[in-house]
Amino acid sequence: MPRVCFIVNPIAGRGQALACWKQIEPLAARLGEYGVKFTERPGHAIELARLAVQEGYDRVVSLGGDGTLNEVGNGLVGTDAALAVIAAGRGNDWVRTTGVPTDAAEGCRLAFEGRVARLDVGLARGYRYFFNAAGFGFDAEVCVRVDRYGKRFPKLSYLRGVFDTLFHFTGVPLDVEIDGERRRLERVLLLEVGIGRYFGGGMKIFPDADPADSLFEIAWGENLGRLELLRIVSLIYSGRHVGHPKVRMTRGRRVTADSPERVVFQLDGEVVGRLPVTFEIVPGALNAVIP
Repeated sequence: MPRVCFIVNPIAGRGQALACWKQIEPLAARLGEYGVKFTERPGHAIELARLAVQEGYDRVVSLGGDGTLNEVGNGLVGTDAALAVIAAGRGNDWVRTTGVPTDAAEGCRLAFEGRVARLDVGLARGYRYFFNAAGFGFDAEVCVRVDRYGKRFPKLSYLRGVFDTLFHFTGVPLDVEIDGERRRLERVLLLEVGIGRYFGGGMKIFPDADPADSLFEIAWGENLGRLELLRIVSLIYSGRHVGHPKVRMTRGRRVTADSPERVVFQLDGEVVGRLPVTFEIVPGALNAVIP
């Protein structure tokens, strides 16, 4: 049985992660040898994941939201240790793609007993790795607004951010290069680069994504009016936006983007910088525990 280390973000999900840990700790004790570490500040989970590897743990569990997952994953890329996830945040898009159970007890059991697969990761050069999706435009602007409003009421803040962005964000010009092919895009409202199928808390933007095929899925919408954007956003939840004449989709291994305007970008739901940026796929760089 593998040695398992749980990394718990006690404030994730307004305390939901800590409550989950208290619920599953007796189960973890029955399942095998385990340890636990609690995050204390942003970026701390990266350090704790690296420490868990040094201490000889075979599997490291992210118990928190998408931000915790991103940090734990960044501490594990390139090591033999495997990432396991117990979702206790708002988005939980990575677990939707991989089929990891959302029930805490089932997730705990999977952390000990699940199989290990090698999955792709994305690298934002000069920044860090990401494991689900990166993007700029509408989604990154929503993230900026949600952070501004605060996360005391996360669902309300997210909905407010969506509607505020709809009425105030009109798109940006982008110079994009995908695997050496350059494109000038006039007024982009959203450009998403993904490994997983979902983003934004359940929006099925890449229905056919395979997190182990060594390719990014790439989608963008250009020259969209607000009503068109609303319509497309409603279609994305079910994946029915594919084939829409205003939605472009392709695949690639390297994406570079720049803009004459100030444009921020997000990695796994966290705004981390401004353009220019280059995203590269890193095939099979992460060991992950999945069903």
